[in-house]
Amino acid sequence: MQDSCRKFGFVAISGLPNAGKSSLLNRLVGDKVAAVSRKPQTTRFNVLAVKEFDDIQVAFVDTPGLATRDNPVAKFLRKSSSSALRGADTVVFVVDVAAKDGAPSLAIAEALIRKYDDAQFIVAFNKVDKVKPARVVEVASAYQSFEVVKDFFMISAQRGDGVDALQNGILAKIPEHEWLYPPQHGKNLERWTSEMTMEKIFDNLHNEVPYQTYVNTVALQEDNDGLHIYQDVVIAKLGQKAIVLGKKGQMLKKIGTDARVDIAKVLKRRVHLHLLVKVKEDWMSKTSNLMDAGFIEN
Repeated sequence: MQDSCRKFGFVAISGLPNAGKSSLLNRLVGDKVAAVSRKPQTTRFNVLAVKEFDDIQVAFVDTPGLATRDNPVAKFLRKSSSSALRGADTVVFVVDVAAKDGAPSLAIAEALIRKYDDAQFIVAFNKVDKVKPARVVEVASAYQSFEVVKDFFMISAQRGDGVDALQNGILAKIPEHEWLYPPQHGKNLERWTSEMTMEKIFDNLHNEVPYQTYVNTVALQEDNDGLHIYQDVVIAKLGQKAIVLGKKGQMLKKIGTDARVDIAKVLKRRVHLHLLVKVKEDWMSKTSNLMDAGFIEN
């Protein structure tokens, strides 16, 4: 029997790469559940974070950036985003008002509204603290033509400005429904810890290396001295190994330390992170490797 006092809904956060979707998700949930990086396309999976707001339970889905690259990984990202959006009750489309060219974001928003017409749409204009008010007005005015979108919010996901108002706008759209998840639903630790390490790879490495890398959490082991996390850092070329390792292994050590500190801070416990670099030549072109990376289901 459905509890009429409770509400539940899926909320997808979408937009172009680097628009600030993961930062917004972390703000809304009040915990670090998605990797945040200055590099686009850090998020490769739909990160499900379930949050309770009194009698309302919301399942937030952070979709990969809707990029236009045409390779197996980019195709997976687009498919993954489409899957999340198709099941969403509400879609929050994040617009980077500081982007030099706003046309791609506007075109994708129009396409999503046309394709997923069953969902309720909210447009969040992000990074308003980075530009002059006149620029915000200019960008926002282009979205006024979408008749089905009635809710617009000006936010800075990084600073938290306007996020409370956006959150209230989202909660107002959640329908009455029994909760689908147990209270305080936990993270998928394997996937989440992999994303945390990927964030540090993006932060510390440059050029194409991060885009040709994935992190696989091989094992999580509880011990008396804390949680031990064993991960493989998989690269596409042997020549990239020296870059990832750094001089005398210092780069890999820094990546591991940065990731371990963040993971321990969120989990509020002692963490030991063990990283091993592995080479899988041109892994992105092989279906078996994409399966190992979690891009394609078995």
